[in-house]
Amino acid sequence: MDTDAERERITREIRELERILHPSSSDIGVELSESSLDSDSDADLLHGEDSDAPGPPVSEEERWGEVSNEEEDPKDRNLPEDPETCLQLNMVYQEVIQEKIAEVNLLLAQNHEQQEEITWDLAGSKGPKAKGRKSLPPHVYIGHFMKPYFKDKVTGVGPPANEDMREKAAQGVKSFEELLVTKWKSWEKTLLRKSVMSDRLQRLLQPKLLKLEYLQQKQSRVSGEAERQLLEKQLRDTEKEIEDIHQLPEEALLGNRLDSHDWEKISNVNFEGGRSAGEIRKFWQNCEHPSINKQEWGGDEVERLKAISAQHGHLEWQKIAEELGTQRSAFQCLQKFQQHNKDLKRKEWTEEEDCMLTQLVQEMRVGSHIPYRRIVYYMEGRDSMQLIYRWTKSLDPSLRKGCWAPEEDAKLLQAVAKYGAQDWFKIREEVPGRSDAQCRDRYLRRLHFSLKKGRWNPKEEEK
Repeated sequence: MDTDAERERITREIRELERILHPSSSDIGVELSESSLDSDSDADLLHGEDSDAPGPPVSEEERWGEVSNEEEDPKDRNLPEDPETCLQLNMVYQEVIQEKIAEVNLLLAQNHEQQEEITWDLAGSKGPKAKGRKSLPPHVYIGHFMKPYFKDKVTGVGPPANEDMREKAAQGVKSFEELLVTKWKSWEKTLLRKSVMSDRLQRLLQPKLLKLEYLQQKQSRVSGEAERQLLEKQLRDTEKEIEDIHQLPEEALLGNRLDSHDWEKISNVNFEGGRSAGEIRKFWQNCEHPSINKQEWGGDEVERLKAISAQHGHLEWQKIAEELGTQRSAFQCLQKFQQHNKDLKRKEWTEEEDCMLTQLVQEMRVGSHIPYRRIVYYMEGRDSMQLIYRWTKSLDPSLRKGCWAPEEDAKLLQAVAKYGAQDWFKIREEVPGRSDAQCRDRYLRRLHFSLKKGRWNPKEEEK
């Protein structure tokens, strides 16, 4: 739609309406007497012919009124003075505005439909879209609509950093998005494995395909028979090499754990920006590569790890992992050492920690959601699970302590019947003011059907 042309058309329509509705227009039948019209016209004619002729005395108010009228805005002079005409003109303006509002609403509805179609196309879904569907398609990547909003999908390049971001980067301060670690799902692990194999296959095929193309071009220009036969032999050998590469097993395509891959491409194309290149590389090299031992640690293995790490001063974890000789990565060795190092663990909560946790929860919670994974960065020596247990079982001011009321017992029994005697986190939501541990202990020690209630008999007392 041409906006300027539309604006000009509206302006012309409004001017035409003003001309039609103006009191001086011949199209409006204003009931005025001919004598009054003649007298007015004669008075105007006389005033025009002899402006210096003496007239009736003019009062001070009329003189000031004429001056004020001359200083008015020229736009106001064109407005009709008849109230009825002004009302009609206002109604016409309202009708025009209502029409334009209807047109804008229609365009907005069309825009929303186009947005839904684009969202559906981004999901890669096949088949018609369900009518009235409000939720996004199942395979749509929500990251397209999240920060950074202007990040390129292929190159991964976002907008340039501003002064604040440059200052934080110089100081080594990382954003929460960089600090947070999201657990890898099974489909992400499968996608990572396929992406590495595809990248490896492309790296092996690319030089062979270029060589094949070069030989084919050279063959089309050769004239001698001997040279032609030589090129045909080279072509057959190259095609055989390409076929052999396609027949390589998965283990050969996965390669070595520390092999280089195009992690930026895997991040932006395969994962569509959902994982950064560094995060993907570290997870593959430290946790997911098939050569890494993913079995549970044995007691002897942990003791050997402690002894070897002590010999190296708890440093150089790559050497420690190689000396351990159990196909563990350096990251696995460091992680296991930290889990079994008593000096790195805090058991008893101090009063200062309780106050800090309470203050952080009050300032950072959004409704009923508490971002423990963000709060944990302010609580040195604690992990998110410790924060959850401490808050939900001790510090939450909504927790009730003391004897259980009969109403609470009834709600607890109903929740157990609904969810079963296992999902205590959901059960606690049905019993306001009680933690999952309180609900579990109350049910197993007081309300379970297998428990015998009432007074003890003499035989039980003797036993």
